[in-house]
Amino acid sequence: MNIIIKVINTIFLLFVFSSLLVATASASEELQYDSDEQVSIANKTIIPRLQWNAYKKMHDLKDGINPKNGRTFLIAYADQIVGKATNESGFMDSRTIAFNKALLAAKEEMATFLAKDLKSSRSFVLSEFGDEIPNRLKKEVVEPLSIMDKAATLTGLALDNEIKKFDKNWDGTKKTDADRIVKMAEQSERFTKYLTSRSIEFLQGTTPIFNAEGPNDEGKYTVVVGIVWSGKSTRVAESVYNPTISLPQGPKKSLSIQNQLENLSDEVLAATLGVRMWWDEEGLPVVISFAQAKGTGSTIIAKKKTANRASHQIAQFVAEQIVSSASDVSIEEIHYYDDGSHTAFNLSEYKMKIEAIGPTIPLKGAGTVLYKKIVHPITEKRIVVNVVTWSPESNLIARELGKMSDDQATKMDATKGGTVFKNNQKSSHSNSVGTVTTTGLQGVSSDPDDF
Repeated sequence: MNIIIKVINTIFLLFVFSSLLVATASASEELQYDSDEQVSIANKTIIPRLQWNAYKKMHDLKDGINPKNGRTFLIAYADQIVGKATNESGFMDSRTIAFNKALLAAKEEMATFLAKDLKSSRSFVLSEFGDEIPNRLKKEVVEPLSIMDKAATLTGLALDNEIKKFDKNWDGTKKTDADRIVKMAEQSERFTKYLTSRSIEFLQGTTPIFNAEGPNDEGKYTVVVGIVWSGKSTRVAESVYNPTISLPQGPKKSLSIQNQLENLSDEVLAATLGVRMWWDEEGLPVVISFAQAKGTGSTIIAKKKTANRASHQIAQFVAEQIVSSASDVSIEEIHYYDDGSHTAFNLSEYKMKIEAIGPTIPLKGAGTVLYKKIVHPITEKRIVVNVVTWSPESNLIARELGKMSDDQATKMDATKGGTVFKNNQKSSHSNSVGTVTTTGLQGVSSDPDDF
């Protein structure tokens, strides 16, 4: 009897455990679409990078490849310091730039994970100079000059300039001509290493699921972005320009996108930047784009600028070619002198370039659904938040309305702007419009049922 009970208990525990695993996998997979699981934080007491680590741990995520529930998605992360101080007028724009830098760096992480070309070379050159060979400084600088040129040129700052040609770290401040006597190397070693990498990948449907901002462990204001890319998200991105694509279906939300946005607190709105994907009440994906600007100055400029940024973010979500290249040149040269001493010179250099190149995207049906002026929780500055959405439904409606507009233009062209009817029309005083008296400064209104 005890054995039977143990077997039943074991089966029950295995069932519960497997259910939890499936639930965790499904939850992790839905992070890119579930507004309740995506996080935006502006906090001045917790380091943003640590918040990202806690988020990954909570959802069983790791940077790089994540196989879940028979499918695979990629996770990448980057952070960037905001250039402007929080009390400067240009802080909000600088913060947006920092977000875009971090987003671009995170996308580059994904691109290089998918593929990158590497090339390298190394060399080690050793040289020795005999006693009868003039030192390089003397041979190349002093000897070509006449006696009068030496007297006039190789003194003071002029000599400093010549010495700097061979020693970039030379500082002649408060140096006498006697101090400017340069030790000549009898031997030298020069090690050179060239490392180059290049990656070109087409990324479609990549979105943030996490962003946080606040002081880092050094007290510098930092923006952190965590992004995800999956096969399902590429289908949503493709549907922007291809309405025939089969869209992923998700759980039907009890609230509409509009209501989900209105339920966000001002603190969350202030912290959210970039594109998200959420399920709507029909279980269809909707692309949400958040953009911000400072809340002072021209209201028209603020709204137009944020709407433009939000729309371009949707285009970047649809398609971007990530091109990254890096060169790492390591050079060290050591000079050995006849007095037994030596000096090492570091001539290394590192360069990296990341480009995100997007094609022209025919964006139809994207529009502002929430525009709000709020206070940023850390800086206490007034900002505007503009949220632009795109959905398969709005796409179809915009295409139909666009077709109707084109048809009307065609009809007008066919009738030469109506001039072909001018002889068939007779003016009638009975068709004149009378005046309308209104109380106060109120415009003429229309019944929406007439639209």
